[in-house]
Amino acid sequence: MSDHVLSRIPILQGAVAGDCEILHDSNDARFQQRLARWTDIDRKVPAAIVLPRTENDCLKTVQWALKSNIPFVPKSGGHSPWSTIGSEGIIIDLSLYSEVRVDAGARTATVIGGVLAKEVSVRLAEAGFFTALGNGNSVGAIPYLLGGGGSITNSITGFGSDQIVAARIITAKGELVEVTEGTHPDLLWALKGAGQFFGLVTQLTVRAHPLSLLRKQQGLIWVGAFIFPLDRAVEVARVMKQIMDDPEHATAGLMMVIAPPPARVPSLVISARYTGDEAPGVPFKALYDLQPTATMGRDLPIQNVNDEREALCAKGDFKRFGIVGLHEFRIDGFVQAIEVWKKLIHECPDAINSAFNLQWDSRAVKTPEKESAMSSHDVRYWQVNIIWHTDEKNRRKVDKYNDECVALMRGPDETRYIDFQNATRTGPIQRRYRGEARLKKLRQLKREWDPQGVFTRQLLDID
Repeated sequence: MSDHVLSRIPILQGAVAGDCEILHDSNDARFQQRLARWTDIDRKVPAAIVLPRTENDCLKTVQWALKSNIPFVPKSGGHSPWSTIGSEGIIIDLSLYSEVRVDAGARTATVIGGVLAKEVSVRLAEAGFFTALGNGNSVGAIPYLLGGGGSITNSITGFGSDQIVAARIITAKGELVEVTEGTHPDLLWALKGAGQFFGLVTQLTVRAHPLSLLRKQQGLIWVGAFIFPLDRAVEVARVMKQIMDDPEHATAGLMMVIAPPPARVPSLVISARYTGDEAPGVPFKALYDLQPTATMGRDLPIQNVNDEREALCAKGDFKRFGIVGLHEFRIDGFVQAIEVWKKLIHECPDAINSAFNLQWDSRAVKTPEKESAMSSHDVRYWQVNIIWHTDEKNRRKVDKYNDECVALMRGPDETRYIDFQNATRTGPIQRRYRGEARLKKLRQLKREWDPQGVFTRQLLDID
């Protein structure tokens, strides 16, 4: 099928600027470098990889693909499980089309193309601001924001999608559209949480918040860790439940079942964040009183909080997130999930990097000024499993144990199940976009803006 694509490449070369590279030799080292992704699950090899450097080149590439009946997927940081396509299509790699513009007066930032989260956070901090961003420096900022975007600042800023105030998008008709409250309010509503299904977004304008809202009014976050042996899980979980449910202190973080390197000792690690002004011994006193095996912590500028997580962003191997919303933290389910993790590591030693994680925020997510496609503002707890293994033969078994953990954590009542909308594209869509009216509106907008499913058939097919 690549023959059709390759036969049309000269037409594309004539339409885009001379510095827009088009890689089509899959044996070439640069092609392979651009093909690298966070996960090798379902990794495919496209007929070509296009590297636009301008918005106009993005537009010309999409128009060419539509006219040539060639499917395509955009790629920014390469973390999306869906930024891959086979020889029937192309990848539009946005990494060379990348910029951040901060408007201090308007308290906004415009994020462009394939710009990564780290660059956005640094540029904002230089101007005295921050915004909602995720836990990985090399994650593409635009897809993170479009997909909902959970953050350690949820209670201060809201979700990543709540920050969006305007967009520029290339539609399924090959048109470049400016999306604002004044021009296309319904489409803007949909972009905030489901934007990946409506077009190729070239730019987003997002809210910027003053650093003074963070710790000591200096843009700081206290970052710490408390390490316990797994056999103390029950007593630690009881203390953590009290901390998680105490909105007096602005705590957030992950309770991780993990075997951290280099010793690989199975452990319960509380990876904690605190944006309040008090010493960490105040909100986390009960944890310190348990006398962990080890503790560590320090104040960090928000733009540096994720620097120590670079290893989690490594490309290659078989990785996926299992992310589901929880209405509450159930200690019994958590303890049972630890036993599942032990079985996983015992039966699949290549999955030693896998971690079963309970994410919490002690305070409610900030309520947005306006409704949007994002429907998880009532959720303070998330099961955020990182599944990571190296032996392809264990794919099915590893996923089975992840599913078993998720089932234990969210309990038997399927009517209360919540899926994070950008973590899966299978299962009942009602779990990702909750509320009959919300889903009906999304389906109507999909039929209006992308009736043929150029940007996936999500929201078109009845799930």
